Amino acid sequence: MDNSKKQSEKKITWETFLAASLIFVAAYFITIWLMIVFSSRLTGRIDQNRIIQKTIESVPYPVAMVGGKFITDKQLLANLASVQRFYENQDFSKLGLRVDFSTEDGKKRLEIKGKEILSKLIDDTIIQSEAQKVGIILTSDMINQEVERSLKEYGTGDTLKNNLEKLYGWNMDDFKENIVKPDLYKEKIAAYVQKNDATFSTTKDKITAAQTALKNGLSFADAVKKYSDGESASASGSLGWFSADQMLPEVALAVFKLNVGQQSEIIQSSVGYHIVRLEDKKAENDVDMVKVSQIFVRTKSFSDWLQEAEKKYRVRVFSKEFLWNADKGEVEFRATNLRDYEKDIQSNPPNDPSVIF
Repeated sequence: MDNSKKQSEKKITWETFLAASLIFVAAYFITIWLMIVFSSRLTGRIDQNRIIQKTIESVPYPVAMVGGKFITDKQLLANLASVQRFYENQDFSKLGLRVDFSTEDGKKRLEIKGKEILSKLIDDTIIQSEAQKVGIILTSDMINQEVERSLKEYGTGDTLKNNLEKLYGWNMDDFKENIVKPDLYKEKIAAYVQKNDATFSTTKDKITAAQTALKNGLSFADAVKKYSDGESASASGSLGWFSADQMLPEVALAVFKLNVGQQSEIIQSSVGYHIVRLEDKKAENDVDMVKVSQIFVRTKSFSDWLQEAEKKYRVRVFSKEFLWNADKGEVEFRATNLRDYEKDIQSNPPNDPSVIF
């Protein structure tokens, strides 16, 4: 009987100890998470206690939630560190530009980069989720094939690997996760949307009708009035003079093959469908220029589609610095002074390449 009582007491003591330990561990991690939420991590303004720092470095904490998926503090900071490294490892002096993230203004610019990165991580999460909903699943083979294509562009694998390490501090797995995978999901869901979204077939029908009307004798100016979208519609389709690098690549490729007075077939670009007429051409300071008119039918852009997709998700941002603007579909600063600073440098960009591009 005494042994049974002792064993029972030991069991209660052990269970009490275990429960207390779990409560302590949970409280510790909640405290660390609250410190992250209510501190600025992007510019290093956080408690420098070594134990806390080690915990932060080893355990990912959520900075945002998209639907049921978390974006971690570790993801955000790793991407920010890579971007910072990229700018600081470039020599912009030949362009009369410089980067300095150590000043007060520099720290604010770095926080702007952090905001942009968090927005992209949220977008990438939504794009991947939407892609998987329609059965688009990326395999390792698909990702590796995309990497092989990148390697061919750089000439050798060593060149790409060296550049990744030097400029971003990345290895090949980082490159796959941060660049190849998100870009491939975006490419495949964009192709799916273009094929299956009803607005694309409607706009294609409209530009096809314009092409048929032109072939049946309707004047270009009248076809513009009847079918065209955009500002050029109010000017009989006239766009003025352009060099090749001032035009959409798809349009430039078609226009510079035309003779004066000729019109193109239907051209599909990133913003819509075009039928372009070459009005005149000339050389100006050794640069070939063309004067063009167009019939333009706008399609839904990928950013339009993404903004609609974002409305289907509950996005939450756990941060002292940022909040999620559901109407605009973007991350914003909580602090008014940082919002004002961001607007100011956008309208009056300084000689800092991290702002310019």
